[in-house]
Amino acid sequence: MTECSLARQLTWRRHGTAWRLFVGRRRFGDVVPDSKYPGMWRSPKSNGRMSNMANLSWAKNSVLEEAVRELEWKARQRPANIPGKSQQIAPVFESRSSPMRFSVSGVST
Repeated sequence: MTECSLARQLTWRRHGTAWRLFVGRRRFGDVVPDSKYPGMWRSPKSNGRMSNMANLSWAKNSVLEEAVRELEWKARQRPANIPGKSQQIAPVFESRSSPMRFSVSGVST
């Protein structure tokens, strides 16, 4: 399954009062209601801090954009067009001779 098709499978699921973003069983982020301001939402960050407040659609979009960036980054780390060692192509130049021809004085002709 390619990363592009995974990006199409991003789905939001309720988790108590919060929302969680998933691809299959892998969780990408949460959006939780703000404890002080009703109708406002935040997303927990990896460093333990919370994001800025936003309405639900903006908060979800922020988490969704982070997930898409991560999927794109991982897709670039694993290029599909590089062959493995068992699939390497034969060398382009079979002979070991120089591709240039030299004259007696050492200048190419």
